[in-house]
Amino acid sequence: MKLSGMASALIFTAGLAACNAGTGASENAKEQAATADAASVIVDLRVRENADADYVSVTDFTVPSSHEIGDGMMPYEGIGWENGLVGYRLYLDGRLVSDIFGKQAPDPALGTIAEYGSYHDLAPWGMDVLKVGPSLGLGGIGVMRGDQPEQFGTVPELSASISESGSAAGAFTITTGGIEGPSGNTGGFVADYTIGSASPLTRVKVTANGELPLATGVVMHDGAELLQSGASDGTWRYVGTWGDTQSENKDGLGMAVFYRADQATYGGLANSTHYVAFKQPKFEYAFLASWERDLSGVKSRQAFEALLTQELAALEGATE
Repeated sequence: MKLSGMASALIFTAGLAACNAGTGASENAKEQAATADAASVIVDLRVRENADADYVSVTDFTVPSSHEIGDGMMPYEGIGWENGLVGYRLYLDGRLVSDIFGKQAPDPALGTIAEYGSYHDLAPWGMDVLKVGPSLGLGGIGVMRGDQPEQFGTVPELSASISESGSAAGAFTITTGGIEGPSGNTGGFVADYTIGSASPLTRVKVTANGELPLATGVVMHDGAELLQSGASDGTWRYVGTWGDTQSENKDGLGMAVFYRADQATYGGLANSTHYVAFKQPKFEYAFLASWERDLSGVKSRQAFEALLTQELAALEGATE
């Protein structure tokens, strides 16, 4: 396995898109939000050659065919990105879906995760707050097989590349190939992920080939409530969930996927996923999460819905 270079930390000052509407956020939450304003945000990609080797930061990595889930090649099984509000990871294997690292402190934390499994317990920085299972997690890219969105299962060609760092944004690219579609054809896609400094929102732009019927979505857990934007003249829609005990810590967690109505269609609930099926090979979408313990001050369904309204308006304003 070849390690292609040392990764430069993707660091920039993190702001905060706090959501206080409908909840009357406390002064303490506002003080915490101000602390988050001063935090850094990074993209973290580390690998090792064997179980006795140290993890090495890289900017580019092609996943070898020998990689198996749980072998410890990467400290948390993929690439991660975080700001002062939230962290995410993308599994670099046949699952290729996104997970959430809830943060209760603003400082970068993903680089401190060195052992498989340690992030499942609540630590001062936070923890893995989402159970993904066979679903598409939060904003994961999957394939439609019949009427059901599923993880790919096998991704023969898979690479990741950190491409941008700066004071206001960071980016990385996932490139895939050789994925078998439902009709036996093969294809792949290039997905560009970007995150800004002031919001939990990650944006994704995808170009696919090989006629793969792609989808994304939000995992649905017992007790969670479905949230959807109303029909409007706008370009963007969202589908999401809020649950008072939805997180792996059994406390409040909200998640949502944003999509363009001219590029995708909400399909309902299947495979534990409220899914969105894409109509064309080139599309964009976005996703976010907010945990009750993070610094956003969002601790209720009403506050989370207000955050979604705010982010929806921002996406509309950014669309040409």
